[in-house]
Amino acid sequence: GWRRQMWGSIAALYGRYPRQLAYLREGWWKDSSQVETLCALVVWRDWIDVAAEDPRHEMAFQAQLTDFSHQLRQEGGSVTTAWKPRAAPPEWLS
Repeated sequence: GWRRQMWGSIAALYGRYPRQLAYLREGWWKDSSQVETLCALVVWRDWIDVAAEDPRHEMAFQAQLTDFSHQLRQEGGSVTTAWKPRAAPPEWLS
């Protein structure tokens, strides 16, 4: 259940920030660093939307998202390897 919910939340984060996550490559779920970063960004974004009162949290989130975006871009990839949100692959759910 948790993985299915997190997959949907990551897809929603991608929908909210498509430019910043444009370099996310197909198969990102096989890279534990990317999985953990995306999950942390999802939880952080949710907390900001629900409970954060200090605008500095938003600024910190945006800075971290930008850093992650730069990291993805430096790792390379192309349009043909870019991830497009879809149903979770079976290996993600196991």
